[in-house]
Amino acid sequence: MAEEEAKKPVVVVAMKGHPGSGKSTVARAIATALCCPLLDKDDVRDCTLPLERVDGLAIGMLNELSYAVLWRMAERQVQLGLSVVVDSPLSRRAHLDALTSLPGALVIVVECRPGNEEEWRRRLEKRGAAVPEDGGDGWHKPKTWTELERLRDGYQGCTDYEFGDVPRIVVDTTDPTADSEAISVRMASSVLQPGVPVTLQELEPSSESFRQGASLRVTGVLQSYDLNSAIAVIQDGGASLKVDTQNLREISFRTNSTYQFIGELLIKPDNDAVLQARVGRNVDGIDLNLYQQSLLIRRQYEAQLRSRRS
Repeated sequence: MAEEEAKKPVVVVAMKGHPGSGKSTVARAIATALCCPLLDKDDVRDCTLPLERVDGLAIGMLNELSYAVLWRMAERQVQLGLSVVVDSPLSRRAHLDALTSLPGALVIVVECRPGNEEEWRRRLEKRGAAVPEDGGDGWHKPKTWTELERLRDGYQGCTDYEFGDVPRIVVDTTDPTADSEAISVRMASSVLQPGVPVTLQELEPSSESFRQGASLRVTGVLQSYDLNSAIAVIQDGGASLKVDTQNLREISFRTNSTYQFIGELLIKPDNDAVLQARVGRNVDGIDLNLYQQSLLIRRQYEAQLRSRRS
């Protein structure tokens, strides 16, 4: 049981942003903080230079091949139970869909949006000037601001799409106070939290626990389970909660059995809450009344400690 509680979620950190926006710097810091592999689409694209010079091969084909290799490598890491940072522009919704479709993975987008366009331009052109004429890392990237503007115009707005329930962190990489190491620590702490134990009765809009992205641990009796949407509904007393179980592996669901889930709370505009579970287990045999009482005693004890410290 202790091993299950300590289990870490398989997280796919999906970088997003235009060339020169600072994605790679932030991606390296996050991968270091999470101690996980970093997969960079540019590493694959850099290696296609010999093919670029072959007559008849379309540039778009080589770019799509780079993405296909990237998705396959990410899939392999997730299958091994490893979290991974994927560094790519993530310029199209289909690219995000390729990652969210990976079974057992919690996808979090880190979008880099430089607020200072002049600083962004300076960084991009400095990097572009350092690329050798005959190739080298980054030979396929925009080297001037004019080239970048041409690239952005070619996207025709497709880079601005809806993220749905996928969590997202937006970073201004030209803000001197936005340190990449601080961003990585924030990321690590947010995705590796063990979950605060709460009762379903506590999850109402006025509750302190009822907030977007809250990392929670909930327990209840399974009332229903939809195989197509992977949505489970658990109940405790008169309170119920929807649980998105698509990221769970090797767990079977039986109605009227008791389950415990750890995950992040996603709140929709109408205050409809769904827990995106990253850990789940059957806890048949647990007395929910005693469990609620133990949580109450714990709350009182923690309140006393806070009172003494103050």
